Amino acid sequence: MVAVPAVIQAGSEATLCASLLQPNETLVMTISLMADGQNKILLHKSSDQEFHRCLQFQAPHVKSDKVQNFKVEVRGDTFLSTEERKVMIKPYRPMTFIQTDKPIYNPGQTVHFRVVTLDTNFSPVNQLYNIVELEDVNQNRIGQWLNTTSSGNILQLSHPLNSEAPVGSYAIVVWIGQDKIYQNFKVEKYVLPKFEIKMNLTNEISIVQEEYEVEVCAKYTYGQPVPGKAGLKLCRLLGDNVVIPITIDEKHPQGVPDYTPPCHKESIEMDQTGCASYVFNMAIFTKNLGEKLLGDVFSFHAEVQEEG
Repeated sequence: MVAVPAVIQAGSEATLCASLLQPNETLVMTISLMADGQNKILLHKSSDQEFHRCLQFQAPHVKSDKVQNFKVEVRGDTFLSTEERKVMIKPYRPMTFIQTDKPIYNPGQTVHFRVVTLDTNFSPVNQLYNIVELEDVNQNRIGQWLNTTSSGNILQLSHPLNSEAPVGSYAIVVWIGQDKIYQNFKVEKYVLPKFEIKMNLTNEISIVQEEYEVEVCAKYTYGQPVPGKAGLKLCRLLGDNVVIPITIDEKHPQGVPDYTPPCHKESIEMDQTGCASYVFNMAIFTKNLGEKLLGDVFSFHAEVQEEG
């Protein structure tokens, strides 16, 4: 009896196991791999005792998927058994990935990127990269590295962009032999958000609660408060699987829902600290004709409009 994987990676160290069970005489087991018209003997063992043995062998190199045969012959003076097993040999195809530290850069910034090649077990491997290129929007080469090898299994490179670099799509191109791997990134003149908004509110509302207070604060990225107005909107959402019928008439050919969930909007001036607060009357949401249609979930939306 012989056990061998049905699919083997080309050039890899593969394992086969052979067992000889209850021989009645001295038997000779021969296992051979038939590939490209050649017969390579992997095991030739004579025994009159049971045995179990596993051995390593190197799979042949192939450029494309190829089916090859294992032949197992057990021969004695009065016994002969032959068997063939088909095995798929798959070529070694490592996967190479390129990753930038961010998807968009401003002109003048430095592009940091890394290249990693993984084997079929998704483990990093040492790989020679014949050419690594950086191309601009017009496919002009603005950076090049020749015959670089991954250090610690990851190749890390960087390239500073010109302060007048044209905006558009750039490409990192990696050559491994005749194979090319691409990764694109964008160069844009963009501005980071000038301020950020923080909302201070509780995540739960009691059924007996008469009021619900919220606070919205906005500060510039350099820490100063934002003057302006805050638009606050609190809504009670429909319950799960609730369907609202609509009415269609001449004035409303697209239809008007027969019921709209309750919402309350307020526009509040930001104070000197860049914050605006408001207390919502919960009766608006609890003492409602369509309360049976409503769920127990609220949504809150805040929007800050900068002064001037």
